[in-house]
Amino acid sequence: MPETTALTLEPSAPSEAAVLPVEAPGGPSPARSVRRAVLLLASTAVVAVVVAYGLEWAHALNDPWLPTAERLALMNRELFALGALVVWAVLVLLLALTGRLWIAVSTTVAVAAVIGFADHQKMQIRGEPLYPSDAGYLGQLGLLVESVGTGRALALAGAVVLLPVLAWAIVALVRRLRPAAAPRPRRRYRYALRAAAGLLAGAVLVSASSFNQPGSVLRGAYDDAGATWAPWNQRENYAENTFIGGLLYNLPAPPPARPAGYGEARMAELAAEYRALAETVNASRDPSALDDTNVVVVLSESFSDPARMRGVDLARDPIPFTRDLMSRTTSGTMLSSGFGGGTSNVEFEVLTGMAVRNFGPQLHTPFQMLLPRYEEFPSFVSALGEPGRATATVHPYHANFYRRDAVYPALGFAASTFLPQMSHADRIGNDTHVSDSSTFREVVDELRASDRPLLLNVVTMQNHGPMTDNYSDPIGVAGPFSDAAAGRLGQYLRGLEHSDEALAELVGELEAMDERTIVLVYGDHLPATWPDSVLNANGATARYETPWFVYANFETEKIETGGPLGPTFLLDRLLATADAPVTPYSALLGALSQEVAALEPQMMLGPGGKPVLEEDLSARAAELLADYRMVQYDLSVGERYAVEEMFEVPGADS
Repeated sequence: MPETTALTLEPSAPSEAAVLPVEAPGGPSPARSVRRAVLLLASTAVVAVVVAYGLEWAHALNDPWLPTAERLALMNRELFALGALVVWAVLVLLLALTGRLWIAVSTTVAVAAVIGFADHQKMQIRGEPLYPSDAGYLGQLGLLVESVGTGRALALAGAVVLLPVLAWAIVALVRRLRPAAAPRPRRRYRYALRAAAGLLAGAVLVSASSFNQPGSVLRGAYDDAGATWAPWNQRENYAENTFIGGLLYNLPAPPPARPAGYGEARMAELAAEYRALAETVNASRDPSALDDTNVVVVLSESFSDPARMRGVDLARDPIPFTRDLMSRTTSGTMLSSGFGGGTSNVEFEVLTGMAVRNFGPQLHTPFQMLLPRYEEFPSFVSALGEPGRATATVHPYHANFYRRDAVYPALGFAASTFLPQMSHADRIGNDTHVSDSSTFREVVDELRASDRPLLLNVVTMQNHGPMTDNYSDPIGVAGPFSDAAAGRLGQYLRGLEHSDEALAELVGELEAMDERTIVLVYGDHLPATWPDSVLNANGATARYETPWFVYANFETEKIETGGPLGPTFLLDRLLATADAPVTPYSALLGALSQEVAALEPQMMLGPGGKPVLEEDLSARAAELLADYRMVQYDLSVGERYAVEEMFEVPGADS
């Protein structure tokens, strides 16, 4: 019986599949090559199914609603098959390009292992699934290793390297044990089969890459198979539509839909309407309230008030200074857009007044996905910066983290101080991040060095995770959680205490300065350190609530703020505290905040900070929200018809 061989690039080399006998010198017939190609594609399909199932299993381990086995049993089989098709297309394309099954399989499995591990870790740390845009973090390997732990990172790296090496070793061993094949001529049809398979796989991947574009065949197949997209909740999206379906849904999408009625004439009407509202507000405000005044905006990493968590006993209050200061100043609770992460989204909302929710579910990280497209992007820097103030930022980390090196200039900041440029970069204990005390010393230096009033945006890093063994003197804590969880919480609480002490130092320095300075301080989000047992016992909003306050080293009025407020409205509260005039854009935000207190991806809050559905809003709230969305569209991805009018204080010198 003649022996057979699989398709290879070299005439004399045996198949890397190492499963079929060797063909006679004349080579296989076209019919047999086709049969062998079909067998090869079938085997890759089996591998694709196994890889896709492995990804689903890794994601289901952190399912917030169902046990892993139950989630997998309830998985929509048609949606799973479509996800496996995408994996198969990757595998077949690699096979067509390399002609080596072992390279295609080992590479696909290695990449899938990295994706599954990253998703598992992100679900544990931040409670949200992996997004395609998270690939940008590959430029921050140091932070990634720090977040997951050196041991786990090394184990993953070792596995990724070992997989192709092991595959190569197996192939080499099989080749040594098999008899050598006689030279055989190259057959054009073999390359034709590879080309056809590659084109087919490429077509599937092209459709996958355009998943959110109109007319996507693969998106249509998902919809026909019963996909139920949940743009308001990505965890639900991934759970109901499979992990791969969730990834595809979060690929780049077209810009937000053009609002009905949008155009230059409509924007002129809105600009005039809110200019009139701004004039009404400003009639009772001091037009020179912020003249010759520094404005400092501080995002305090993972800063929160643990005393708000019912059922938790603290050995002592970690933020006594902040608590006392908040009792004497305009202050309140902010509803963050994230839990355990999402710093840049909160920073974006504060600095621009724009709600990430309005961009739609696929454009979920504007710092990475939107702002780098523009040389200029409208923000409060337009009204609070030049010509009245110089503009700068301080961030004790690397410039490319969240692409701030591109984002800050687009927002209007003229200068930035990142970790390499900092004069103060001390750490506390074993914490690898720059302390808040050092960051605030840098802030004071910036204020003193500037010969003009300064608008300064500050983002701290001290309380960034992981929360393990940073301090030798953690604060004791007890509650419905394990000793290990108590240990992590104790570390976090001690970090908060250090932050509180640093804030006291900053306020002391500002009190001693002869420069008028007003400061907005807000926590960006809670850390993922809090156990679910505590979060679930404290209501739907507890995991998103952080403190904020406005402090000034001159006399201001304490403004009553009521319930939780969204980040988009914080700078408007700073202006109100200072009795400063507002722009038409700020007037719109102020009016909207009276009806819609927060507009975040996970929920909307009505007056008083109670969760509300959009269809239950009052007519006035719905009208303001529609105006706000049209203005945001115009300023962000629209034609920017009204950008100058919306950011100009009526009557102010331009």
